[in-house]
Amino acid sequence: MNTLQLFYKKYQNHKDIKSVDYINWAFTMLEDNCSSFSLNILASLREPLNIFEVEDYFRRALSEMELQEPSYQEFARYYILQLSEKVLQDKKNAFEIVYDINSVIRDIDYPEDLKEWLIISDMLDEFHYGRNDFNLTKEEVITAIMDAAKNQVKNYKKS
Repeated sequence: MNTLQLFYKKYQNHKDIKSVDYINWAFTMLEDNCSSFSLNILASLREPLNIFEVEDYFRRALSEMELQEPSYQEFARYYILQLSEKVLQDKKNAFEIVYDINSVIRDIDYPEDLKEWLIISDMLDEFHYGRNDFNLTKEEVITAIMDAAKNQVKNYKKS
């Protein structure tokens, strides 16, 4: 679990975040050749875990490695990237994933560069709940979703 993933999970599901999430983050950081005294301790912690102790070592590790907490915008965009990659791997759940993507986009106030997802969402709503005036087929909607996901991945990698 990388830093952006952890912060998104922490922000969105603060009640669901578990000590093991921080430990998995520590292992990922060590695999990426990062190191600090507290990071090493965090990675070595074992059950039974105390969430307060784990979060303390997490904060210490961030400080020791001089890592700043990313902005909500940063980790939300990263989560959109992950969802886009998930669509590309599993197109049979594409419709549900689009709704998840649009939920995140709504949270970050509909940035212009993510407008394509709103168009896809409208297309999906028209297909599912509207009169389908454009006679969209399921395949056409999935193709549009896959194209948007490919664009999202390509554009994120550029930035």
